[in-house]
Amino acid sequence: MKRQLLVLLALLPLLLAAQVGDLPRSTPAAEGISTQAVINMMDSLMGLPECDIHHVMVVRHGKVVAELHPAPFRAEDSHTLYSASKTFTSLAVGCAIDDNLLRLDDRVMTFFPDKRTGRVSDNMAAMTVRDLLMMASGVKPDWTMRNNSTDWVKDWLAKPVDDKPGSLFQYDSMCTFMLSAIVQRVTGQTMLEYLQKKLFDPMHITVADWETSPDGINTGGWGLRVQAETMAKLGQLLLNKGNWNGQQLVSADYVTAACSRLIDGGAKETVPPTDGNQGYGYQVWQSKWPGSFRADGAMGQYTVVVPQEDLVVVILGMKLYGHEELACIWNQMMPGLNAKPLQPENKLQKKLEKLCANAGLQLPKGKKGKKQSILLHLNSNKFGIRQIGLFGGNGLNTMELEYEAQDSEEYALGYNSWRYSTLAGLPYYSINAINRMQGFAHGFTAAGAYAWTSATTLEVKVHFVDWISGMNYIFDFDKNEVSICDTYPNSKPVTIPFTRQ
Repeated sequence: MKRQLLVLLALLPLLLAAQVGDLPRSTPAAEGISTQAVINMMDSLMGLPECDIHHVMVVRHGKVVAELHPAPFRAEDSHTLYSASKTFTSLAVGCAIDDNLLRLDDRVMTFFPDKRTGRVSDNMAAMTVRDLLMMASGVKPDWTMRNNSTDWVKDWLAKPVDDKPGSLFQYDSMCTFMLSAIVQRVTGQTMLEYLQKKLFDPMHITVADWETSPDGINTGGWGLRVQAETMAKLGQLLLNKGNWNGQQLVSADYVTAACSRLIDGGAKETVPPTDGNQGYGYQVWQSKWPGSFRADGAMGQYTVVVPQEDLVVVILGMKLYGHEELACIWNQMMPGLNAKPLQPENKLQKKLEKLCANAGLQLPKGKKGKKQSILLHLNSNKFGIRQIGLFGGNGLNTMELEYEAQDSEEYALGYNSWRYSTLAGLPYYSINAINRMQGFAHGFTAAGAYAWTSATTLEVKVHFVDWISGMNYIFDFDKNEVSICDTYPNSKPVTIPFTRQ
């Protein structure tokens, strides 16, 4: 027994890592997709302006036929999903319904008698779980509430319900948070714990963590962090109507409804139609291609399902208007789909494999520079950075940031390559909710690179590879200033004077 335990412990890291590569692999041609069409889509995605692609996976007939993880991002890295998290929340609700713990027509207020403040309005009393799922609560969205409140359930339930619940789509991440709070009330577990038992364990999803509210409720509408292959598995689960390898994890009726057009989605119709106006189900968006639907998150987090073609496409990255990414699927790859397998396309397959193996985000361009150590004292700034140290052996190896009110941070730097390091703190985030990034189970990883773009100008890039964001630093030693900018779309660089010590 002792020997068996030792063998099991020795294998545990391999078992955990095995989540990457779980789905069977094939080639586009073998599954009836033109290899050139896949190449065209990958090229188009990588060429989109003002866009960083972090992960792409194409799955047909349940097999991964192509995947792209541009350096420094890797298949094993988690990625935050923003609102694509919502689809997992919907599935948790479906599981709770299957377990007879709640119903679609249950009234929201009945779950939280301890959170009532004063008289409950008729509209609030009438609001149901179904209304929350369809983003039709009747509550006007307040995107700043989570930035100021420590009891999100109580403060949201105290809001006026101006519209009749179920009558008007108003996209609101707090509706999804309330679903998470309901799941936690009826199960006695956080939603992540419940999903681990109901979905993640049967699907061999071993890497997942989720932000929590100030009082320990998974945020629901955002904040889930998983690997790209997990999103491919999500797409397959939805495509198979809740069935995973013969096991019905969520009822088919619920998944079918969730992935249907149940409400108009609040967008104006356009000609030609776009993905934004196709309608909404239970935390699932309808898409432009007939019969298709998707999990959808800010900055371009997509899992697209096309049931008629037995197809799933995952795209994770950083782009403000991600519908351009969806257009790459429709315009570049879909015309290459066939009902039957194609003859082997060996030359094109090698070209695709080379494209995917060599893909990478842009590295700083310039010279390596000589061995030196530089210590800079920064003027007061919004980042709270007091001092930056640049240290080298053969060129530069490390950038160390010393903060006013937190631990120092050290980034390993590569030249013409990325070097990885573990963060002591947290990556930059676009959401300012109180206690943001609370609840994550493990730390974050940074990938750094540098180059001297001139004799007196140094560029450093950092990507947080198991998150989404990054930071760019440009040091101008003629002007004695550094320009710092995060990688979120529309971010503006901040120029900070420094003195060299």
